[in-house]
Amino acid sequence: MKNRFTDFFISRNFSFLWLGQALSSFGEFVFESTVIVWLVTDLFHNSAFLPTAVGLAVAASAIPRVFVAPLAGAWVDRMAPLYVMIAADAIRVLNFLIFFVIYSLAGLDQMQVLAGVLLLLLVNSTAAQFFNPSRQAIMQVVIPSARRVEASAKAMFSLTGISVLSASLGPALFVWVGPAVALLINVLAFTCSALCIASTQGLRRTLLAEQQRLPFWHGLLAGLRFSWGHASIRTLLIGVALYGFSLGVNNVALSLYAFKTLGLSPYEYGLILAAFPVGGLIAAVLVRPLLKSLSTRQAFTISLLCMGFSYLAYSLHPPFYLAWALMFCCGLFFSVFAIVQGPMLQEAVPEGYMGRVSATVTPVLAIASLTGTLVCSQTLNLAQSVIGYFDMPLDVYGLYIFLAAGLLLTGGGLMLVGQRASKGQLAASL
Repeated sequence: MKNRFTDFFISRNFSFLWLGQALSSFGEFVFESTVIVWLVTDLFHNSAFLPTAVGLAVAASAIPRVFVAPLAGAWVDRMAPLYVMIAADAIRVLNFLIFFVIYSLAGLDQMQVLAGVLLLLLVNSTAAQFFNPSRQAIMQVVIPSARRVEASAKAMFSLTGISVLSASLGPALFVWVGPAVALLINVLAFTCSALCIASTQGLRRTLLAEQQRLPFWHGLLAGLRFSWGHASIRTLLIGVALYGFSLGVNNVALSLYAFKTLGLSPYEYGLILAAFPVGGLIAAVLVRPLLKSLSTRQAFTISLLCMGFSYLAYSLHPPFYLAWALMFCCGLFFSVFAIVQGPMLQEAVPEGYMGRVSATVTPVLAIASLTGTLVCSQTLNLAQSVIGYFDMPLDVYGLYIFLAAGLLLTGGGLMLVGQRASKGQLAASL
């Protein structure tokens, strides 16, 4: 029984790192979901400033993903990643405690509370940009190469479950106990995360990276050159950019399409949204048998193609039961797409580069997603006017989802052709 338990959790160090990541992610997700409810139902309820406040909250979380992540990755490769993870959690604990004390004792007005919340989100997201590449750097050493996909699947399973739990628990905590106690729950989550990471053994000198004491900017540029120069990592970055742009478009179009085109009730729309994480959870359990016949790079490309086909079918006005099944498939294929990213990096990246290389994925996704959102939101009314002017029998929301799916299919198809060409060149050289 003990051997089975040990085998399931891969190793003692992986177990603590996995639990630390889960707790840290729980703290992030709960707070971000609580903030939106706080702004909408309390601080700026029935206020004309509400859309601006929500936009500022979203920006405070997103900006570090674009501007801090690449710099943080370069710093991670110059320091001991274990200490960086502990420091990131400690900074977040201190950040929440300071705000909790000021909020409880100072009697802040709504704009002062908003400024404090934005600072919390900004610091929290900034710390996460140091925490995540540090975890990737350590996992590269901790996880045996034969079990990297399994470890990534376990992490995806826990993160998907935590995101579903926190999305409902955050607002519920705000209603039941108010924002102050919700803040203390975040303090507890980040404290426990730091304790889990500190409980690992034999990792305190892991990846000290004496060889990477290059000038900071020189090391950063070396990491970017390596990322684009390596075929597998370049494939990953292109796939992430394509998915990010599609995600940005769907962030705007999916809800409008569901209510205005498919005519779903709020209850039905909630069921369709829930289908995505359900598919993700199932994929996290079943991905290991799938990857016995596919390489991680092949699985990455095929999952991108399958997501494209699923969204394409979703844009063609399916009935409710089929829409649910298609969104379930989208979640399933996205989970595979996300699971293989970690093993692709761990296999391709030499030690001492993981922080910089893994940190390039976050800003690529954030920039692509933001671009897709802006393009869709700013052209939607224009496209609707053009369709109405020419009296075309097209639904504008479904059209945007269709085009986003086409982008995924085009990118996945080009990757597939590139992989086949690479195989042909290898066979010819042999």
